[in-house]
Amino acid sequence: MQIIDHDISKYDKYFITPDYNNSFESEYFLKIEKSLKSGIKLLQFRSKNLSIKEYTKISKKIYRICSFYNAKFIINDYINLRLNSYCDGIQLTSDNLRNIHFGSIDKKYMIIASCHNIEEIKICNDTSIHLVLISPVLNTHNKNGIGWEAFKKLAKYSQKPVFGLGGLNYHSDIEIVKKNGGVGIAASSYFYNLFDS
Repeated sequence: MQIIDHDISKYDKYFITPDYNNSFESEYFLKIEKSLKSGIKLLQFRSKNLSIKEYTKISKKIYRICSFYNAKFIINDYINLRLNSYCDGIQLTSDNLRNIHFGSIDKKYMIIASCHNIEEIKICNDTSIHLVLISPVLNTHNKNGIGWEAFKKLAKYSQKPVFGLGGLNYHSDIEIVKKNGGVGIAASSYFYNLFDS
């Protein structure tokens, strides 16, 4: 029998890709590869601007890069699972959390959930979620952050490991996250732009 290992303690960095753009294809894949080469072992392909078919096409390319660097490849949104069943895990949206039947997700997948409030954390506590993402912690270009006090309250309520997401910088914020009950940082633009000259 295959041993399924979803040990979250191995990770404290979670790279969530920005939306895919055809015009910057080579740069997009190069930045993903550089991030994995630097040691990131948990990556989610998130691209809300693509159709399910387009998402699947790009997903396969990113999956191959992740496999080469022995990194976990996470897809975004339950609707993408059927055509991307080769993935290592799935990031559930808050809408997914409220509307899917968790028994329909194979136990082989790592399940990560986006949470913004106590009600969503409660769903995670009562289900087979492996990791909770609380966001947005700090202000981002289009969202107001909840702040560290609210993050701490939600992290304390969670029975699952918690990552912070939203306006965070790994080097300056990882210790603050840990001090407030989290175990890691998820980021998009921070990890994507880390190797810009």
